This record gives sequence, C-alpha cells and structure tokens, in this order.
Amino acid sequence: MPEIYRKYITFNVRKASGDLLDVELFNFSPRGISIKSRYKLTVHSAIECLIGAPKFLTKEIPFTGKIKYCLQDEPGGDYLIGAEIVRTDDKIWFEIFSKVHDFLKQRIGDIQ
Repeated sequence: MPEIYRKYITFNVRKASGDLLDVELFNFSPRGISIKSRYKLTVHSAIECLIGAPKFLTKEIPFTGKIKYCLQDEPGGDYLIGAEIVRTDDKIWFEIFSKVHDFLKQRIGDIQ
C-alpha cells in the first residue's frame, strides 16, 4: 500500500446497516478507487464511501462507488476490489480533495 494512504488519507466504506467495513485503500482517482478487504463485495453493487485528509482538510467527503470487480487475491485470502465513482453529493469538496490528494502524491517525500 502506498505510504500516502497509510499516513495521510482516511478512507471508510459503510455497509447498508450503517456499520463500517474493514477495507484498505490502494489507489484513488476522481473516477475510481481500488481497495482490499477481507469481505467479498458483489459486482455492480453500490458502496458508500468517506474519504479525507485530516492533516490538510477538516471534512470527510462522501461518495458512492459501483463495484466493477472483486477478485480473491489467493485462496482464503483478501479480496482486491475496484469501484467506479458514480456519485458525489459535494462536488466542490470532492474536487478540493482530489487536488490535495494529487499534491500529496507528488510531494510525499518532501512532507514526511
């Protein structure tokens, strides 16, 4: 997992019940995400996500993703999941987060 996601980015996926699902974020772009989870997620299902950069922004940004693939890494192992970002209700904050994310990726060595 890239250091940016361990150190600077928070990411949560909320189940339909409202509980948070244990996932790790591997990649983010304004169009999609890749994550790893112990749980299998159904292709074409929707997930509600919250992403933030608490050291740089005071707000978590909600968005909805649509699962495009869910592959088991190895027998009995975690699942590698890709999701397309299909909706964000707060487009301005989502765009701000995207710019902060890109800045962090470019400057990660300088700000550690």
